[in-house]
Amino acid sequence: MTLFPFGLNSTASEITDQQMLDVFPPTVAATEKSQRGNTLISLDYTPSTSLWAEGLDERQVFHAQIQHDQNENNSFTLRIGKGGQVYSLRGPFGESVPPSCTGEGPSRSPWNDEVWQFVTVCSKYNGLKAIQQSGDVPESTLEAITAIPYKSTFFIHNSGAYVPDSRTINNLYCPMLAASQTNDKRGYRSLTWGLVPQVRTIHRSPVLYYNQVRDIGNGIIELTWVVHNFSPRDDIVFDFLNAPWGGTRHTSLPYHAISSPDNTLKPRDAFFPDTKPGGTISLRKTGGWKIASASKDEDSASLALVFGRDKHLEEQQSKAERGEPYSQRGGGVLRDFLAHYPQLYNGIWKDWETRPENSFRNYDVIEMIPNLTLRPGESIWYRSFLVVNQRNDAAALAQSLVKDVDYGLLRFSTTDTPRVPVYLVDNRVVETAAAGTQPAVHLFSRPVPGSHPVFLLEDTQTGHEIISTDLYRFVPSEPLALHLSQEHPKSNYYSNARGYSLDKHHCRWKRLLGFGLIAQPNGNGSQLLSTALPKNVFPTPDTTHLDLWSAAIE
Repeated sequence: MTLFPFGLNSTASEITDQQMLDVFPPTVAATEKSQRGNTLISLDYTPSTSLWAEGLDERQVFHAQIQHDQNENNSFTLRIGKGGQVYSLRGPFGESVPPSCTGEGPSRSPWNDEVWQFVTVCSKYNGLKAIQQSGDVPESTLEAITAIPYKSTFFIHNSGAYVPDSRTINNLYCPMLAASQTNDKRGYRSLTWGLVPQVRTIHRSPVLYYNQVRDIGNGIIELTWVVHNFSPRDDIVFDFLNAPWGGTRHTSLPYHAISSPDNTLKPRDAFFPDTKPGGTISLRKTGGWKIASASKDEDSASLALVFGRDKHLEEQQSKAERGEPYSQRGGGVLRDFLAHYPQLYNGIWKDWETRPENSFRNYDVIEMIPNLTLRPGESIWYRSFLVVNQRNDAAALAQSLVKDVDYGLLRFSTTDTPRVPVYLVDNRVVETAAAGTQPAVHLFSRPVPGSHPVFLLEDTQTGHEIISTDLYRFVPSEPLALHLSQEHPKSNYYSNARGYSLDKHHCRWKRLLGFGLIAQPNGNGSQLLSTALPKNVFPTPDTTHLDLWSAAIE
């Protein structure tokens, strides 16, 4: 069994990963020591016994497992995927995550859509409608954009990409750039590069997802995300977020209720009638939590989601009015519905209670939309909770956790952010070097203001490794002639568009090395990476491979 002792025997890479992942605000939720149960974290794959869509191999997605053992009502096994997503959560109700029955061809998306994850959307450049709404577009231009094999939708998964019709890839999960157990050995952290899920796309993803899953005890699972936008363009703003996108397996947890502001539970259809099942409701019109149960009995196996009630809304709006940094524009909303209901449930799925649970989509969707904005160079965070327990206890715990749901902007100071060394031996990055070896450069461990991430990449065709800021360095691309007139407000973006083929990549995204500064800092000791590193390690800078300044050591 592969465990994480992280102590005196920790390797250099483990220590570095711990520093890189030390971005999360402290945990507030807690349980008495006697109520915590036991937590075991493993990286060794064993079959989960869950039924997934026919033809799927769970080994392709598995990265880590958190097992909580306490009592028959609140014990669970949670699995984290290679993209940082929560792709399996087994409890007294069986498997709660849908079976990934998402069809064939371009809609096939094993453990990418129907998982617990963060999602970011750049509305300004999201699809054809965004272009049309900004100005006149000739029909010939629309036809040209539609005809290219590259998609124009611009949202970024915290899981992975869709499998294309050609099946040139079996899967492509968000590259994991760092991972570590938490110091208290009750949680797991990971850092992934978020992917535009369409593998043929005209957009570049500038999003890093820091993911933390913690076992609080008593069946409480804390989910925390830190999301960083490293776009060098000032117009790549992510203004429609899901925190989280997720849901449950309908055959395991068919009974849904949402708390009202006075914390009484009402059936989901009291908030979302059949006439508008996919609508939204303000978080302030709820108690800040919902519950899905195996039956209507008070002691039935249940899973609650705690999403909060916009605790900082007025404060954030006041900051915006004063011209101070802020992240929340308005109140958050919730979507909560059974996918394809009532259409298919009145037709080909009317036997859903008796047919195999992996033979249809089997998905109750939960989408929490927090109304936050993520601008270039900024980091935001969001924390919510899942609760595994019998219905009455899960409800009481969920109600008590509403105050602990939290979110906002994060800023990391250069003065208290650790510097991480980058060692080269024979022109290759190494985790450790002989005593007395001087680092080639130092970088910041966190996204401090005015910084950009620096990565270690490998060309899998040649085995050559480079240090670069360009995650698309080994992704085939081609210039596109989209013929958008110069008078159109978005011509600058689309006139420079390229088509990227992620399904043809020849890259191993090995890890995040740290963050360098875009502008030269005051004082001595900082070097340009192009000066400090050999050219065969750090290629000649260009518009996507940026030359940055190292972190000075005082």
